[in-house]
Amino acid sequence: MKKSKMFWIFGLILVLMNIFFYFFKIGGEDVLKLVSDIFPIITVIACSIGLAAAFRSFEKFDYIKAAWFMLFLGIILFFGGESIYAILELIFKIDMNETFPTIADYSWLIGYLPLTVGLAMLIYGYKKSGFPFGNVKAYSFFTVLFITIAGGLIYLLLIPIIKDPETSIFAKFVYLFYPIGDLFLIVPAILLLYITYLFGKGRISRPWKYIAAGFIFMTVADILYSYLSWLGIYGAANASNYIDVAWNASYLLIGLGGLYQKELIESFQVERAR
Repeated sequence: MKKSKMFWIFGLILVLMNIFFYFFKIGGEDVLKLVSDIFPIITVIACSIGLAAAFRSFEKFDYIKAAWFMLFLGIILFFGGESIYAILELIFKIDMNETFPTIADYSWLIGYLPLTVGLAMLIYGYKKSGFPFGNVKAYSFFTVLFITIAGGLIYLLLIPIIKDPETSIFAKFVYLFYPIGDLFLIVPAILLLYITYLFGKGRISRPWKYIAAGFIFMTVADILYSYLSWLGIYGAANASNYIDVAWNASYLLIGLGGLYQKELIESFQVERAR
């Protein structure tokens, strides 16, 4: 069985378990808090394994391999954020709704830099390799349309945070950084999906279908997290826990994209050896 199929099974089981705990609230709020903190660590580790597999599958260290390493590095920093958050809440018993931002947020914020750089390097690398870029006006239009819709959603949901006089300027910056930073990940990921799709073979674009979907899930979760965290109700034993399912799904999808990239490289190596 291919590792990607095993990853699919693992991911589906984990997400279903996640939903099961949140729906039935087994063990009460203490168990829900444990699930909320531990499952993201498991999924981000799975994501890092998938991206590491993609990075290591390239023989030559060029722009493309360096770019995949940057994606891996970004997710490692996200792992740091998830781990620190869990330690602060589970071990030090810190109320994360009352303490924002925390040191965990610094790890997440820094992680956006290598992720953005990695995606930009991939676009440059594919362009340098001669991949067709298609109708620039078409995807420019859809990019602007997507940013407008997402930006409007961010504005409508998060404008109360901006206007809140009791929230510090730095806290406002962090609240807004996550969903806005996500746009800098979604747009190039969708662009890479479009570029690889134009190459004419579905298997080439497959990794980016999952990576783009992963970043979309992450954006939705971050928008809701910023809003609910500001309200002080994130993490309570209610529907806000389902945001974690979106985060966990985003990590799993990105990791799956990495595994599909590894299998794509290996298939090319086999064809070249014939």
